[in-house]
Amino acid sequence: MKTHKKSTLLVAAASLLLGSVAAANSKPNIVFILVDDMPWYGTATMQEEGFGGSAMKWRNTPNIDTIGKEGMVFANAYSAAGMCGPSRCSIQVGMTAARTRYSGNGNFGDDCTFEVSYIEKVKGAPFLEPEPMGSIHPDFKTMGDVLREQGYATAHFGKWHAYGGGPEARGYDESDGETSNAEGGPQLCTDPKDPKRIFSMTRSSINFIERQVASDKPFFVQISHYAEHNQQMSLPETLKKYTGNPEIKAMEKSVAREVATHAAAVEDMDTSIGMVMKKLDELGISDNTYVVFTSDNGKGLYNGKDRILRGEKWWLWEGGIRVPMSMKGPGISAGSRSCLNVVGYDFLPTFYDIAGGDVARLENVDGVSIMPIAKGGNVKGFKDRALFFHYPHHRNTTQHSVIIKDHYKLFNFYELPEPYLYDLKKDIGEVSNIAGQMPEKVQQMKSEMDAYHKRIDALLPKPNPNASENYVRFDPAVKVPPVCDLVDGKLPKLDKSKGQAPEENQSQEKMSKEEKKKAREERRKNKKAGV
Repeated sequence: MKTHKKSTLLVAAASLLLGSVAAANSKPNIVFILVDDMPWYGTATMQEEGFGGSAMKWRNTPNIDTIGKEGMVFANAYSAAGMCGPSRCSIQVGMTAARTRYSGNGNFGDDCTFEVSYIEKVKGAPFLEPEPMGSIHPDFKTMGDVLREQGYATAHFGKWHAYGGGPEARGYDESDGETSNAEGGPQLCTDPKDPKRIFSMTRSSINFIERQVASDKPFFVQISHYAEHNQQMSLPETLKKYTGNPEIKAMEKSVAREVATHAAAVEDMDTSIGMVMKKLDELGISDNTYVVFTSDNGKGLYNGKDRILRGEKWWLWEGGIRVPMSMKGPGISAGSRSCLNVVGYDFLPTFYDIAGGDVARLENVDGVSIMPIAKGGNVKGFKDRALFFHYPHHRNTTQHSVIIKDHYKLFNFYELPEPYLYDLKKDIGEVSNIAGQMPEKVQQMKSEMDAYHKRIDALLPKPNPNASENYVRFDPAVKVPPVCDLVDGKLPKLDKSKGQAPEENQSQEKMSKEEKKKAREERRKNKKAGV
């Protein structure tokens, strides 16, 4: 009897040991959480340590915060573009928007229906804009493709918005189709218990994860939330927590409503992220799973009263492309933080690296694996790498391209004669153009950007033979947003140490009643179009 018990114990111990060895030798799983239109400071986690403006007061995000606490927060993370479609395409294929040629959303030129003044603006502009690709190029490999080649089960749930036939035509085993903004909007998303499809896409993701664990197969799942894109929705009980908050109720009515609806939507989304992480724990795979959180682009909220950064969605100012990002998983130290520049087109090579692939064999990829940063390894070369951003269109902005190297950022506004240079280390609000003080730096960065565009045959603006003398050119000196007063609950003030943007230039002409009415009509059209 004693011998039998001893044998049983030995068998059990051996099984546990074999199970542990198998778990240690199995490829890591990857859960990639991509949210929509969340600004850099859109969570309760300070993206920049000690800088209250890099977190938002009216956000309850304990599960998102946990990813950073149990792993690494990337303080200088960028989206690949200033709007969703191009950013999501770049994420999928590991390329800049200039290389993918998917550089803008919607229709362009004479076909544009989004802005009342758009067609006239394009006709009179100094430069014509190129027609961008409207989807992922059929020859480009996606994250789904390269991870499936490494033996992974792949799934994409939620907002796709990269077209090209949808996820299942582009390397994914499972998905909920070729989705865009509409599937997360009020016309198609009508279940009050499933706002923005937050919980149904979470259930689909959990079901996928459970099946892969049961079949002992490594998995990659991208959970692409529709929140916090416009037309916010949330559970009624969550919304009540914020609409009933005395401090929020005391705000200007329109701002109070926006603060409450966004905060409630983000809290529900955070709850769903907690559901996924709880399931990873229950399945015993948390220690062998990477969880990554980020946003597809930046955003300006609350009538501009949140803008610690200049600009917003569409623009390549920091407000349009700097995003929150955190990552936890095997080999990443809890509570770690990096200030090195990373970008959305780094995800494909990073996940390929995690899966055991040889990143050097990837073709025409602009991104790099950020695992050396995440694991505290050799980061030589990261500081001096160049990040490229490209928006050669007029819609909602002006035609411009950007290169970032270390803490310097150079803008080429195509309709202006000279580039603009900012030192983000001293001037995160992009207030002071220092191009005149550093002509050699300007020349070096501009030459590098031009050479890159030439090498990849980027779509560039061309001179407009019908340019109007009455065209009003963009002036970076006066289009500066106000400092936030809702991010950290403080009244507007200039923090010179962080280079926050000052109040709108008082010399700028005020809009007439007719102009304001026209602007409101355009915003309503944008909202109906889901942009």
